[in-house]
Amino acid sequence: MSDALDVRIEWLDAPGVTTPELAATWARYEVWVNNRCATQVESADGTLRRSVYGSIYPLAEWIASNWWILMSHIRPSAVEARYWTWPNIRAYPWLSQHNFRGAGDGMAWPNLTFVAEGAVTHVSWVPDNNFASKPIRFASNGSAFIQTDAASEGLARIVNLALERLSEEGLPKTRLAEEWDAIAKMDSEEREFCQTVARLGLDPYAVSDQTADDVVRIASILPAELLADFFDSANPAALTRASDWTQRAIVAADRASDRARSSLELLYEAVSSRLDAADDLIKSTADVDTPWTIGYAMARRIRSRLDIEDLAQFDTSPWVGLSDLSAPSNGIQGVVTVNRSRCGLALGPPRTGASMSRFGQARALGRALSHPQQRRFVLSLARGHDEKVAGAFAAELLAPAAGISQSLRLIGKSDDAAMEAVARHYRVSPLLVRHQFDNQIAGTVGRAGGNDL
Repeated sequence: MSDALDVRIEWLDAPGVTTPELAATWARYEVWVNNRCATQVESADGTLRRSVYGSIYPLAEWIASNWWILMSHIRPSAVEARYWTWPNIRAYPWLSQHNFRGAGDGMAWPNLTFVAEGAVTHVSWVPDNNFASKPIRFASNGSAFIQTDAASEGLARIVNLALERLSEEGLPKTRLAEEWDAIAKMDSEEREFCQTVARLGLDPYAVSDQTADDVVRIASILPAELLADFFDSANPAALTRASDWTQRAIVAADRASDRARSSLELLYEAVSSRLDAADDLIKSTADVDTPWTIGYAMARRIRSRLDIEDLAQFDTSPWVGLSDLSAPSNGIQGVVTVNRSRCGLALGPPRTGASMSRFGQARALGRALSHPQQRRFVLSLARGHDEKVAGAFAAELLAPAAGISQSLRLIGKSDDAAMEAVARHYRVSPLLVRHQFDNQIAGTVGRAGGNDL
């Protein structure tokens, strides 16, 4: 059992609780994430403890009901983690499927949110501001990145422990048991379908027949290597139109790759050793620094290999041919293809000037270089591991932190006007320069909840 997500349960008697499932699973429980307690609570008299009392059954049923969403719904990663709190449920209804408080049933649950980001899951928890009408206040806050396999194991353990307890108490046949058994008995095609629908943010058990048919048909049409990113990004209400746009974009990106003047071979060689080391790191840890440090290191190696100084602009056009499609893309930001070591990008609307096109080209280059064997990509709105790598790569390639730092020293200021001046020099957006300053120069790189591009 992984220690990344550790739920400690002590079963207790529940005199006065009349619902059999709730009474049978009454417990004192603690939740630990990477050896940090997420269930520390403060009583009205100011005393602190690490455990909470209540029934585990509602939480176990919530996990089973939202299993595929918890494992595959990556879209919330596009929202900054500081907004992943239960009071924001109206603005972000998906919190009901990602935050423990969605389990409800009158129990005390921590304000604890799980968002999968591919191989890594981001876990975030925040304290309550006050006691309100409750006798306790959750008092701890934190953020951690853990392997998604470890998150899956820890959440499944909660369900399995609850089922074992129910069986011991003479309640083997419950709704929870039926839901969990159905998940266990799924074949590979059913699991793949559930994972794909969950990527759209939809409940696989309640999806319409039309959407189900669209998902199956599109999965058979589009190249397999870009399906995950497609379903992470496409508008669920316009899947067919998004698929049609993507197919046109593949053709446009192929044509754009013919216009790329420079081969990627030299760049592949420049980053290969860094990627080998990164693969080993990803397999051994879910450190929050990993995607950003990979992207930054890749960009620095490229600039170094091409002998481009930190204060010099980087021209993306020789490496990435660009094409535009004016038709609505329905959630897809762009499509990247690589043919004969030449890279092409088809971007969809809306775009706001040359700086965004250059950033798109740099992101496309980052995606291509980080997966040399892959030939087609979708630029996703979600911020999973690959997109974090590509975003960090693009920012550092176009406006290196070292060059920004030198420029600001020469200017003598780091206010908005200075950031805009640096942005004009590098031909990027002021927002990119600000992100670079905040994430690297100001010393916040790698902090949970930091800024993504």
